[in-house]
Amino acid sequence: MADVTKLKQRIAELERRNRELALLLESAQELQQDGAQTPQAFAMSVIHSLVLALDSRDPYTAGHSSRVAIYSLWTARKLGMPEQECRTFHQIALMHDIGKIGVPDHVLLKDGALDEEEFRIMSSHTTIGARILSKMEPKERRVEATAVAKYHHEKMDGTGYPEGLKGEQIPYLARIVAVADAFDAMTTDRPYSKGRSYFDGVQELIRCKGTHFDPAIVDAFAAVMEQRRYLAEATELDVQDEGL
Repeated sequence: MADVTKLKQRIAELERRNRELALLLESAQELQQDGAQTPQAFAMSVIHSLVLALDSRDPYTAGHSSRVAIYSLWTARKLGMPEQECRTFHQIALMHDIGKIGVPDHVLLKDGALDEEEFRIMSSHTTIGARILSKMEPKERRVEATAVAKYHHEKMDGTGYPEGLKGEQIPYLARIVAVADAFDAMTTDRPYSKGRSYFDGVQELIRCKGTHFDPAIVDAFAAVMEQRRYLAEATELDVQDEGL
């Protein structure tokens, strides 16, 4: 019985890792297509290199930026955003945490809860990111990218940061990234905690609809994850466990 349970857990871990690798691959493929179609390909390659450098600083969140970008892209498509806008948004979402380049290692890599001063330093990644992206061209992309970097930790009830924006005061693209970012944070393993299942992560998003997250965006995200069978693991595991 114990051996069977351990085997099932190992299989679940391998399947989860396989999904993560598939997410990274799809995000990279989308970015490659974007780069081939835009005149800013060189600038995007530089940004992509910065994102990879950022993710490599923390082995426990490696791939976070790419996963958030692909989740955001899927959600935007589900919400009916035009395809070319979706592709631009994918690049913008990839850069949402670029400001963490300016966060020192002792804060970024801390194993455990941050104290008040450390949280202040960590939260500054939003404004640092906005500054980094404030020189982007063209202007339209610059405005959208800085808004996502700066406001993706705002909450619908005004309890987020850095400015405590509420509801539709929060830029729409930042609201999409907020959902994707929170989901990936909840479902990623850390040294001090095991990530939630994808099913539980979506349930937490649903629980926080209207307070932390835009309800329509959460619904679209949940629908995408259901369609892609990312939530099937919970049902399948329950059925298997009942058969033990």
